[in-house]
Amino acid sequence: MPTGSSALQIVACIVISTVLAYVGGRVHQWYKHSLDRDRSFREGYKHAYQALFPLASRGRAPAPGTTGPDVPAAEPPRD
Repeated sequence: MPTGSSALQIVACIVISTVLAYVGGRVHQWYKHSLDRDRSFREGYKHAYQALFPLASRGRAPAPGTTGPDVPAAEPPRD
């Protein structure tokens, strides 16, 4: 076996290890980014629900100085 073959194998192992480490890092980054995005979505949805639902259910407050709609008073029942 020629002596240059072992040097070529060492270089090939280093290149393959580097490529695999890079790919593993990118997969890890993609996975973490996906988890962060999912968590941010859930927290944002929860915050929006807690902020907007009470706002919508409160309704509109009457303007200052107004007493509200005129509703006739109920008459007592007649016997």
